[in-house]
Amino acid sequence: MARETSRQVQFVIKISKFCNLRCTYCYEFAELGQRERMSREQLRSMYVHMRDFYVRKDQEDGVRTHLHIVWHGGEPLMIEPDYYWRSLEDQREIFGDSLEVSNFVQTNLTVLDDERIRLLRDGFDHVGVSVDLFSGLRVNIAGRDQQKNVVANMERLRSEGVSFGCITVLTRKNLGRVKDTFSFYEKAGIGFRVLPLFDGAYENQHEAYDITVPEIVSALNEMVDLWLESDTPVQVSPLDSHFQIVLRHLNPEAPRVYFNQREWISVLVVNTPGDVYAYGDPYEDPAASLGNIFTTPLEELLSGPRFDASATAAETRMAANCLNCKYFGACSGAPIASNRDNVHTVVEGIAVCDVERSVLEHIEDRLRSSDVLDHDGRVRAAAGPLVDPVS
Repeated sequence: MARETSRQVQFVIKISKFCNLRCTYCYEFAELGQRERMSREQLRSMYVHMRDFYVRKDQEDGVRTHLHIVWHGGEPLMIEPDYYWRSLEDQREIFGDSLEVSNFVQTNLTVLDDERIRLLRDGFDHVGVSVDLFSGLRVNIAGRDQQKNVVANMERLRSEGVSFGCITVLTRKNLGRVKDTFSFYEKAGIGFRVLPLFDGAYENQHEAYDITVPEIVSALNEMVDLWLESDTPVQVSPLDSHFQIVLRHLNPEAPRVYFNQREWISVLVVNTPGDVYAYGDPYEDPAASLGNIFTTPLEELLSGPRFDASATAAETRMAANCLNCKYFGACSGAPIASNRDNVHTVVEGIAVCDVERSVLEHIEDRLRSSDVLDHDGRVRAAAGPLVDPVS
């Protein structure tokens, strides 16, 4: 197997919880009125800790790290653009050429003016827009649906040359509109992510529009079928990674991959006060925090008893799900190790990988029943790539 020469790590930065919307299902609902934000000094300290840790790791491992910083909220664009320009300047000063750094922002795109357009076009490397379509759940404080405003602002971004992708949350309100959702993005030529509804901010928050695991599987499988039948398919996540897993599974010569949080953790969440959490751990629970990145070097955060407890929990989920799974090795085990999206069935306190595995089986069945594969189960050369390479 060829030695890895590059790797990625993503920090989801909860820059502020303040938001102008009150999306009915939001897991930050109780904190959306809080105006506290990370200070410039705190962000600079975080950058220094990132640089010191990953530069040292790169030197030890002979690998170059690509650092992805995802600005999240709340609504990040409620903060004035100059705040971000100053912080991007601090990044250039602190990181220099020591790391490759990209900046992403996830926005509800309800607040847009010329300065914010310039920030999205010239400051950030990627823009994600949250728009559910057909749900009526993304509302402002007065309870009015904001979809029409968001779609108009999406058109404005296109006219200004700002590329973007979208995230759509799957709920009971739009569960019956999977085809319409896919068609919207297909006609627009916009890649998107389907995010099944997961735990909210309080008990019974989702009572009217919660969805079951079988319904999630059915919706994702329908999306698979629509993608395979499309003449102009767009990138759909997480299905893009699911296709890659199945193709690796069908190719005995493909390299095997295994998730190991102790060796490399690829996604971390930083809450507004600076507390760091492994992706999938309950970041609203201070007991699950690995420590504070504003005050503590990353080397200390990614070691010690709290990190060990998080890694052990990930290993327990993998042991219960992955060891007897035919896709293990083609799938690294990361979806269940990181408890991705928290939409699994829980049996005796352990999450069950029933969403991903069912979708993988459906994709494999569809490929085997098509003329895409040869008699050995490999993709025919004439078929070409099925999906864009996953970065």
